Amino acid sequence: MSVLTHDTRWRLLVGAAPVIGVAFFVWAAAQGQADVARSPTARAILAVVAALGTGVAWWTARQLRTGPTVAVSTAAAMARSGKLSGLVALRGRARALPDAVPLISPEGELCLWFEHDDPVVERDRGADSVRPFLLVDDSGECIVLPAGAAVTGSGLAAAAARSRLPGTVEADNAQEPEPGERLLRNGDPIHVTGRFVAASAEALALQAEAASLVARTEASQAQIRSGDPLPFRDLRQAALAGAPFVAAPPSVRPGLALPVIATPGASQPFVIRIGADEGEGGVYGMLAVVDCLVLVVSTSLVAWSMLVPG
Repeated sequence: MSVLTHDTRWRLLVGAAPVIGVAFFVWAAAQGQADVARSPTARAILAVVAALGTGVAWWTARQLRTGPTVAVSTAAAMARSGKLSGLVALRGRARALPDAVPLISPEGELCLWFEHDDPVVERDRGADSVRPFLLVDDSGECIVLPAGAAVTGSGLAAAAARSRLPGTVEADNAQEPEPGERLLRNGDPIHVTGRFVAASAEALALQAEAASLVARTEASQAQIRSGDPLPFRDLRQAALAGAPFVAAPPSVRPGLALPVIATPGASQPFVIRIGADEGEGGVYGMLAVVDCLVLVVSTSLVAWSMLVPG
């Protein structure tokens, strides 16, 4: 699965920009153009870039290091004993809910959840998925309610030719598809930070609320295609036609006796990372430190230039 973290590489580029600026000054000095580095304007520009790079790198590192990751069973035990306060970070694999109907993205990709990368596509093809899924680790499992989450990391539709349904693209001659959606597939590694609720009446209420949201989102967004194999043909024939992605309305049933992790509210982050690299937080943390040093030095040089002209 190809992974493109943080939607694009803009955060990494901004975080590395001050280092690139310093490298440019060193290169200019090596070429005999040391006046470039002595220019107050160039120093001021470097200070601004360093400030921006420090902020972006620090913010990204903080997102990736929200706290120590705990096992699902540990989080559940802490929640039951009342010792769990604030956000919790869980790591595991994404799995479909029991008896969940297949979900197919607008690009024809089998998945557990999807999001449009292009707002224009989202407007034309319908809303992003809000379908809950399971996070499973060695100690247990919990339900992730993704509505309201900031999702980073992605398996773009690079494997579409391998799982594309008949009638969407000629899979035998399919080329690498253009990035158009962020997908969560069965078995993808995920890291979720949010509000953890142990299996309880509150968890069941949250599941019911999520099921209602899914029903409103998906019930009228099914498309019938001819030539599709079972079980998709029956699901599509049972659903309404004319919307951009395939989903049968979820059945009305009691919630599962499982803990859930969901949005903690507008004032706190709810982050889902798909396939994130363990070393990402360290990379951005290192960039934040280096950028801060560049900011201090460049700001000092600008101040010196103003106090001692020439």
